[in-house]
Amino acid sequence: MANIYPWIFNINNNIWKVYLNDTDVLMYKFMYDHGKWTKEKLIDVEVIEFAACIEDEIIHIIYVNKKYEMRYCTMKDGKWFGKLLYHIDMGQFKIEGLNAIILGGKLNFFYLLKASDDSKHGILKHYIWDGKEIKFYTIQHIVLSNKVDKYYEIQIGDSGCINAFFLSDRGDEISFGYCKYDGSSWTSDNRLYGLQGDNILFKVASDANTFNIINRTKEGTMYLLEHVCVENNIYMKKYEVYKSKIKPIEPIIFYRNNKLFTCWQEGNNVFCLNYRYGKWSKPVVLNKELKAPIKIYNFIDMRESRQPYIIYGTEKDGLCISSFMDLVENNIRSLEQKTNNSNLNTNQEDESIEEIKEKFKNICYENIILKEKIDSFSMHLQKKKHAVDEYENKISKIVEQKRKLEENLNFFMEVKKNIETEMDDIKRQFLNQKMITKNVQNKLDEKEENNELLKEKVDYLIGENRKLKDELKLERNQSFMTKLFGKKDH
Repeated sequence: MANIYPWIFNINNNIWKVYLNDTDVLMYKFMYDHGKWTKEKLIDVEVIEFAACIEDEIIHIIYVNKKYEMRYCTMKDGKWFGKLLYHIDMGQFKIEGLNAIILGGKLNFFYLLKASDDSKHGILKHYIWDGKEIKFYTIQHIVLSNKVDKYYEIQIGDSGCINAFFLSDRGDEISFGYCKYDGSSWTSDNRLYGLQGDNILFKVASDANTFNIINRTKEGTMYLLEHVCVENNIYMKKYEVYKSKIKPIEPIIFYRNNKLFTCWQEGNNVFCLNYRYGKWSKPVVLNKELKAPIKIYNFIDMRESRQPYIIYGTEKDGLCISSFMDLVENNIRSLEQKTNNSNLNTNQEDESIEEIKEKFKNICYENIILKEKIDSFSMHLQKKKHAVDEYENKISKIVEQKRKLEENLNFFMEVKKNIETEMDDIKRQFLNQKMITKNVQNKLDEKEENNELLKEKVDYLIGENRKLKDELKLERNQSFMTKLFGKKDH
């Protein structure tokens, strides 16, 4: 992985080096005079992974230690200041491929979480730290494979967006996918193409709406470098770049002067090719006579860009870095030497013929480029037409659904109207019945009141009748007694 390589920074023509030593100690040193390094100094110990980036000529480092702490540090006033960001659940996951960029004044860092239970489950994560709070996103769930040497790459795109390229095992192929962060969320994944073989590794160079990708794969005993050009996520073309039984180490692809180049390390040599006339040139060895061992670095040159890139160099008698421009110039010189050597015995007429051939090649190349663009636009137009046809079908279906909905709506409106009419009738009947009931109730109340009065009169008359009966009985008794005692007196 790229983060095992040392990081070299060129800040105001001062060279800094940050690296992990053999005992997992994060160290740094800088070059002060005529290729001489200062003594190495310690940043932290027990470091597993780290990545770096630069803003305002200040180095920012994000790293994970063996306690599975995600930590951040930066240098201020000649001293390193560190901060614990959070802990990672080391029982379930392990980290691979830490990357960092600063965008909009915020630290964005990425890594692949690999499940510790050998389930082949990986999660590509994105974190944003503004110095106070951390937001996180899950970019993609990835199926891991022992055929893959590198799973993802992050690049800053146009308008400050972030492009993510990643590999995932689909069973019958290793799928190469792509998605984009627009500042608020990640798009859904877009499969670009599939890869076969082992030792799979890739590198991307972006230009406007074009992705140029260099893939390294191994089939049997042969290693293959393949270039894939993707335009507007639609048009795609593949080129075979190189085949060898020797493993190409860290192939890179880049633009210089609007031309596309690819380089890699093979043994102790650096090979370089350029893309011309719709095909790749033959490989040129740039350092045949170099005896010092070639090393690979993550390099940030503030004179060119804040984004890091892989580069080759040596550290014998100081540091000698081959920048992209150095690689291009060496490639051009090597090609010119070959051309000069092959033209030593040619005359002026031959030179004229070669000039005509070169012009013809240029015309052919321009025709190839135009044909590729025409093919691209034609395919893009077909895609657009297909999309228009789909939209027209969708609109037709929507119109038909609208018509059916209107019919259903009219039916339901008629039913609703009938129900409302019936409800009005029922309401009127209910009000009439309620009025009749009220009148009946009033009459019942009136009769009940009259009944009460009659009852009172009846009770009164019964009482009077009872009194009269008692008086009559008493009168009869008195009359009887009078008669009885009157007879005795006589």
